[in-house]
Amino acid sequence: LSAFYNAVQALPVLLYTLMVIVFAFAGLIYLAEPRNNIKDITDALWLVSVTLATVGYGDLAPVSPAGRVWTGVLLIIGQLYMAIPIGIVGTAFG
Repeated sequence: LSAFYNAVQALPVLLYTLMVIVFAFAGLIYLAEPRNNIKDITDALWLVSVTLATVGYGDLAPVSPAGRVWTGVLLIIGQLYMAIPIGIVGTAFG
């Protein structure tokens, strides 16, 4: 149980970092996409959340070149970010 206690101590930092990533990329994608695709910031937040979770429902997708670039960068950052908690928990067991 001490391994999980040590991993939970890092949780606030991970959640803060996740919120920074989500809001930063939602803003970038909202600015890059035309309004007929991403109507408001909640659509951008939804696209970022679905992309970070690698679910990809397909209801929203970037259509502008800049939106596709930002979404591609988000995919890479999301994969790297999701590996961090696994490393923290794995190290706590070691």
